Amino acid sequence: MPDYPSYTELEVYCKATECGIGDRLYASVLIGDLQEAAEQSSNTLGYGTDFLKENNICWIILRMHLEFDRLPLWHEKFKIRTWTTGLEKIYYGREFEVYDSEGIRIGKATSTWILADWNTHRPVIASKRPELPPPFVQSPEKVFGTGAPKIAFPEKDEIAGETDKPVIIKYADYTELDRNRHVNNSRYTAWAYDALFKSGYDVSSVKEISIMYNSEVKQGEKVELYISDSGEKLAVYGYKDGNTKVFAAELKLG
Repeated sequence: MPDYPSYTELEVYCKATECGIGDRLYASVLIGDLQEAAEQSSNTLGYGTDFLKENNICWIILRMHLEFDRLPLWHEKFKIRTWTTGLEKIYYGREFEVYDSEGIRIGKATSTWILADWNTHRPVIASKRPELPPPFVQSPEKVFGTGAPKIAFPEKDEIAGETDKPVIIKYADYTELDRNRHVNNSRYTAWAYDALFKSGYDVSSVKEISIMYNSEVKQGEKVELYISDSGEKLAVYGYKDGNTKVFAAELKLG
């Protein structure tokens, strides 16, 4: 058995082009940075993107829950620490911690993933694929004590009855597409922030985000975003092609 590290660290520099009002890193960019750290860690464990693609396999994230005391500032260097908690049925758990330049933890996250066929996106069972190394647990520690929660996702007719029409419509234009020619999941967080900002909410006070990914968005498709405000938390739901559920996000203001 290889001697794997108990976690992987990625140092990140916060650039002006990744910041918004108040010179704070966009939460959507931070989520992208977390996934960059996850890819680096997976590569260390023998499950890197290039190796998996050679075997017609990819990682798909299903859910993430993120909390932060603050978002990094422009010019700030910060570190992301990540580790895998192993495999439960077909679900892979991955944890994250975010530290500032002084070593103070300013954020943490948990996430749930599957391995899937590159073309069909059907789950891949690692034990049935001899070319894959055995899944490895770097640490069983979970930053919240549990995994990323599932979010109740209403049908479009239910939520549309509450808000009548979408708050905002987003399109999978060129600059929204990633290397796989679909909208990267981190963009859904940016879209959720846009919907809340347009509706007059103070998005700078968001301290907690849960997000669940249901369907990918391909080139040229449009997504209608609706908001539900229960008083305790805000929910943003995205739909395409009428009633196809794309993503659901719950956000709490600090």
